[in-house]
Amino acid sequence: MKAVRILAAAALLPLAGCLATKQDLQTLQTRMDTDRAAQNRQIEALITRTQAMLDSLSSQNSRMRADVANRLQQLDRQLVQIQSLSGQSQQQIRDLQNQIERRTQEAREAQEAADTAEAPAPRPERQADAGSTGRTSTDRAATDRPSTDRTSTDRASTDRPSTTRPSSSDRPAADRPAADRASTSGADRGSSTTARTTTPPRTSTPARPRSASGGPSADEAYETAMGAFRRGSLSTARNGFQEFLAVAPDDPRGADAHFYIGETYTRDPDAAIAAYQRVVARFPESPRAPAALLRIAKLEIARGDRTQARGHLNQILRSYSRSDEAEEARTQLDRLGSR
Repeated sequence: MKAVRILAAAALLPLAGCLATKQDLQTLQTRMDTDRAAQNRQIEALITRTQAMLDSLSSQNSRMRADVANRLQQLDRQLVQIQSLSGQSQQQIRDLQNQIERRTQEAREAQEAADTAEAPAPRPERQADAGSTGRTSTDRAATDRPSTDRTSTDRASTDRPSTTRPSSSDRPAADRPAADRASTSGADRGSSTTARTTTPPRTSTPARPRSASGGPSADEAYETAMGAFRRGSLSTARNGFQEFLAVAPDDPRGADAHFYIGETYTRDPDAAIAAYQRVVARFPESPRAPAALLRIAKLEIARGDRTQARGHLNQILRSYSRSDEAEEARTQLDRLGSR
């Protein structure tokens, strides 16, 4: 009997162990759920904080972009003002140059008029020679008269009392009247003044040739435009090149002028392409023509029009195969795919 009880107790022991293990499992499951919930809360907190940081960074980035845009606009305005001021300064310099040249020309004309007015008058010696010549002819005529006339005349002059007075020129200076002395000294002064004023006229330097409208010459307009282009004053340079083309439309530098006009349109691709096309149309033999075609092709690539770009690149290979731009045109065509 005791053995049976012992056996029954031994059989119930595993069952009691199984019941304890299931309770432990439930407790373990409860703890796992609690830990999972805590982890989920932590993850949600981390996600919330990360989202807040991203929102803050996004707002800062937006503000920074707005500030950069405002500063760029301010810089553009300042550049426009600087370019306009430089253009005004150049115009003022041209006006001053025109005024200086005009005044120089007026002074030159006045000097020439003064030199003409101060030309030397005939000298008194010539008049004296003329007087002596007249006297000689009179004496010769008197000599040619018949001797009977001279004898009667001499006899009559001998019979008349001498009533003639010596002339003022034969008398000493102290005995002459004041008017005669003044006229004599004035004549002497006049002769000395005439001797002093007989200086050769001065030669004048010819003025620099100007355009028919009175503006700058072709060389001045081109040099001014190139200076503005090198300084980065694109609008001023564009106006200068256009002025050069208006003054000298047939100048060989017209291809360079049209090309640089295209270079000044950094934000207007249509205007730049039009300027480059004028280079190719009007100056097809110029070295600027293949460079203009390459610029047009690159602008078309930037706008996404690959068909137009291929056409211009192939035109370089057909018409300017020996130019420096031909190699780059081949490279661009290889990048675009097919020719």
